[in-house]
Amino acid sequence: MRFIIMIFAAVFMVASAGAEEAKIEIKSLSEDAASPHASIDELSWLIGHWKGEGLGGKSEEFISPPVDGQMMGMFRQATADGALMFYEFYLFAEHEGSLVLQIKHFNPDFTGWEEKDDYEEFPLVALEENAVYFDGLTFALEGEDVLRSAVSLDETSRADFRYERQTP
Repeated sequence: MRFIIMIFAAVFMVASAGAEEAKIEIKSLSEDAASPHASIDELSWLIGHWKGEGLGGKSEEFISPPVDGQMMGMFRQATADGALMFYEFYLFAEHEGSLVLQIKHFNPDFTGWEEKDDYEEFPLVALEENAVYFDGLTFALEGEDVLRSAVSLDETSRADFRYERQTP
């Protein structure tokens, strides 16, 4: 009986490893490269309310329709048991014929991580039909209702997120 349990456990571990989703690609903009031409309307597939998992907890994104060359976004990260970790407010914006992603981070008490007028900026690296690659940060749509994102945290680590579209 113990032998059968060990075989079952081994088969389950192999099946689980095979079921893990492949990681989406993260691209970087080389120093001498310019961002490709793009317009904000090409990101309309991102619009919506998305809930999922990342960083070992619960993640949520709200992305608005474009207005005047910009799309506003909000992100909320909580632990697995629902305790707030941080917020992000961000902007996809047309910039010099291309796109840029600008992000500001906030603690749960709404104190900012960056200085008042500062933000993290991610220039566009590449744009595909259902994927957008900013320098170190990717969004990719799988089917109609699954959004995945990945961000490079440093040279050796990354954070991956998987969301499902929420219907009103």
